[in-house]
Amino acid sequence: MSECKRPFPIQSWVGEGKFSGKMLGEIITWKVQGVAISHADLISGLMASDLDCDVARELAPRNAFARACSKLDSERIIRKVAEDHATITFQFTREALEEGKFSYHFESLIFVNKHSGKITSENLELEQLAKEEFCRCMEARTASDVTRLIQRLFERHADLFSIRDQGGVYFVPETHHGFIAKVENFLKNIGGTLQRFPIPAGSPQGDRAVQDAVASGLQGIIEEHLEAVTMFGKDTRPETLRKAEEKIRATRLKIQGYGFYLDKKRDDLEASLQQASELLQSRMSFLIKAPSEETELALV
Repeated sequence: MSECKRPFPIQSWVGEGKFSGKMLGEIITWKVQGVAISHADLISGLMASDLDCDVARELAPRNAFARACSKLDSERIIRKVAEDHATITFQFTREALEEGKFSYHFESLIFVNKHSGKITSENLELEQLAKEEFCRCMEARTASDVTRLIQRLFERHADLFSIRDQGGVYFVPETHHGFIAKVENFLKNIGGTLQRFPIPAGSPQGDRAVQDAVASGLQGIIEEHLEAVTMFGKDTRPETLRKAEEKIRATRLKIQGYGFYLDKKRDDLEASLQQASELLQSRMSFLIKAPSEETELALV
C-alpha cells in the first residue's frame, strides 16, 4: 500500500500537461448518495487510489459535535454559549411539557476541544452520552463528507470549472486526465461512481462552452480576491497580506496555464487580476507605512 500523498504546489500541475490537439478535457459528475463509510475505510480507499489521505481527517470535531447534537436534542435545547481559540462551550437545557406548558431546566455545560475533540462536563452522565454520539459522528463519513473531500482534492491538484449554477457538474482540463482516473478509482472503491464525458476539440459549440466555463471560473476566483482585499483594514496582519499575494500569484499561473482555452478572454482576465494586484499594493502601502524587505509585496 502506498504512502499518503502530500499536497503539491500549484506550479507542479497547472499547465504541466501537453495538449494533444484532440481532447479539451472532460465533463465529470459523481454520485455518492447513500454512501456511508467508516473513517478507516475512507483512508484505505484514498491510499489505494494514490490520493492524499490527510483530507479524510479534515472533518473538524466541531462539525462532528454539531451532528451529535442533532441526535441528542429530542428532549433538550442545545446552544453554543462561548468559544475561544481552543474550546467551544455548549449549554444543554432540558425541555419538558408540564401541566400544558413547556418548562426549561438547565442540565449542564459541555466543553468541546476544537482540535482534539475531547468532551468534558460536570454532568458525567450527559458527558458520556455526548461522547458516544460524538464518536459515532466522527467515525462515520456521509455522502456530503465524501463530496467535500473530493472538492478538497481537486483544490489541491486540479480545477473544477462549474458547468451549471447549482454545481455538481464540472469541466476538468485534459492535463488532469490522470488525476481524474485516481478519483474515479477511489469512488468505485467506496461504492460511488464518477461519470466522465470526454470533450473533443474542434466543434464550435464545445470550444465555446469550455472557454466560457474556464473564463467564468477564473473570473469568480479573481472576484474573491477583490472582495477579500477590499475588506482589509488596520487590524489586518502582514501574514494575511502575504497570503493574499500568494493567492493572486497562483491565479496568474492558472490563467497562463489555461491560456489555450481562454483565447481572447485571457486579456480581460489578466486585466481584472491586475486590478486586484494593484489594490493589494495600495492597501499594503496604507497599512504598513515603512515595510521591510520581508513584507514588501512585489506583485509581478
